[in-house]
Amino acid sequence: MIIFKRLIAIICFVSAFFALNSCTKSAKTKNWEIDLTQNSKNPYGLYIAHKEIGNLAKGKVQDLEKLSELNIDSAKAKNYAIVVISDESYFDSITLQNFNNIVKNGGIVLISDYQDNTLDTIYTNNIPPTADFELTTNDTFNIHKKKLIEHHYFETFSNDFTIIGTIKYKNKNYPNILKKQPENAKGYYLFHAEPLYFSNYYLLNQDSYFYTKSVLQHLKGRTIIWYNTDKTYASSNTSMMRYILSEKALKYAWYVLLALLFIFLIFRSRREQRIIPIYKQEENHTVEFAKTISSLYQENGEIKDIISKKIDYFLYKIRKIFLIETDDITHKNFIEIVAQKGNFTQEECYKNFEILKNIHQKENPNQHDLKIVYDIIENYKQKANI
Repeated sequence: MIIFKRLIAIICFVSAFFALNSCTKSAKTKNWEIDLTQNSKNPYGLYIAHKEIGNLAKGKVQDLEKLSELNIDSAKAKNYAIVVISDESYFDSITLQNFNNIVKNGGIVLISDYQDNTLDTIYTNNIPPTADFELTTNDTFNIHKKKLIEHHYFETFSNDFTIIGTIKYKNKNYPNILKKQPENAKGYYLFHAEPLYFSNYYLLNQDSYFYTKSVLQHLKGRTIIWYNTDKTYASSNTSMMRYILSEKALKYAWYVLLALLFIFLIFRSRREQRIIPIYKQEENHTVEFAKTISSLYQENGEIKDIISKKIDYFLYKIRKIFLIETDDITHKNFIEIVAQKGNFTQEECYKNFEILKNIHQKENPNQHDLKIVYDIIENYKQKANI
């Protein structure tokens, strides 16, 4: 108990140390992991894009958690635009059908990710990391960023796509925005190769901000259906553990706590182990005992009694297993059943059971009769597998 109290004190001290250490830091370390979710305030999150997309596109914004539940009237589809920004997207068949219906009736679907299953006719590649590059839509934007990243562009696409935006690298233009208008459709798809241009890091730069505004001009005046593929998971998980793991100091304190508890359990289990004495297994004398009793019984017991018990036990097993009466063991119905069960002919079976019946009725049977009874019963039990 004393050790346990000491352990709790150590855990509290370590947790307090990490918490104070976190509070005394003047600035948080930036997380440069790609986290394209609408609630993420990390450099590569979409917090600003989600807040500003209505102003950038000059339209109303509606959040949607499940694209499969998207239900827009065909007559009103021209007033809507779907926006999907993620690192990777997978759309089910219902969602793809909804996209096609919206585009067919005049709506716009904007998808910016590195990989999705919308079309299998476009493939992306990337330009080596660079800090200075040029983006072009209707206007040209010179972007200067301190963080070096790879820039994705569309390397392969079919002839029914129109290039409406490029990225310039070493005096060469690479397509990074494609437009596709399906046959007989009033609307169109927009595919953007680099979702990071919509992230917090880029939108805080003036040129990048106006570039994003230029891209979103295609959605001007429409009601924007904003969907983030990770929104459901990011917003629904509000557990205490999520908060603990999201704070660096608390996360380390939690891991230390788990490690100390694990060590404590190991030492405690070792201390509480008891030596288990080894007992020699007792020898089984059952068979020898049975042989001794049977030999004594045969030497000193009545042969008639042995025969009677042997036959009675045999008939008891037949009643129990075959579910037949054994009052008359030479009756025709009885002989038919036991002959069939034991793979005997009815003649053999009748002869054997008649012998058993006669010996059972004898007043003074001898050892020869006992041997005959034993042989008949054991032979039948073996063939009938009982």
